[in-house]
Amino acid sequence: MKMAFDPDELVTLTDHGTMKLRSAVRRAMVLLPKDRVRATIVREGRRRPLKFEQIKGLAEKWEKQPARSERE
Repeated sequence: MKMAFDPDELVTLTDHGTMKLRSAVRRAMVLLPKDRVRATIVREGRRRPLKFEQIKGLAEKWEKQPARSERE
């Protein structure tokens, strides 16, 4: 079963603070390679944080889809 991700969900990007999931993914993707290894997104109420490989997968998926504000 695939996990659903809301781009507007508030999350915490480790060492960068609280922001919307879409912003956290974008910020993680522009980190230096040595910092990407440590990139972790913590979702409230979820046991496991998103590690960089999952973050990268979301970035690739969302890159193919326009943001909500761009669609409306």
